Amino acid sequence: MLKHLPHNAKQSLLDILNSVWCSGKFPSGCQTSTVIPIPKPGKDKTDPLSYRPTALTRCICKVMERMINNRLVWYLEKNKLITSVQCGFCKQRSTTDHLVRLESFVCEAFVQRHLYANFPDLCELLRIPITTSELPIR
Repeated sequence: MLKHLPHNAKQSLLDILNSVWCSGKFPSGCQTSTVIPIPKPGKDKTDPLSYRPTALTRCICKVMERMINNRLVWYLEKNKLITSVQCGFCKQRSTTDHLVRLESFVCEAFVQRHLYANFPDLCELLRIPITTSELPIR
């Protein structure tokens, strides 16, 4: 909706958002949102845990939130304040990166014969039945 505004309207909106940013006073109308529970598909609708909360926020407030987030991420990256192993909430990274890194460490440890690990909680969490006879140790 906002991207279809004429250039001068976008500039006015940017000026307003920048003045909010510089003043440090977030508008009170942007400090609240309406939370709507959305049922998860295939779940028991009588169970409160079967609902996903969705916050309805004003469009202008979402733009402001995105602007703040972009400026914060830019600052953190520019000043190298985000560690290279941080994957959550980073562009082009996900938790899969950690799983790949773990797999790489485990494979390298097998090659070097330096693997001393115990992951019963992880195996239980993932419901992986594993015994030492199944490990590919030579």
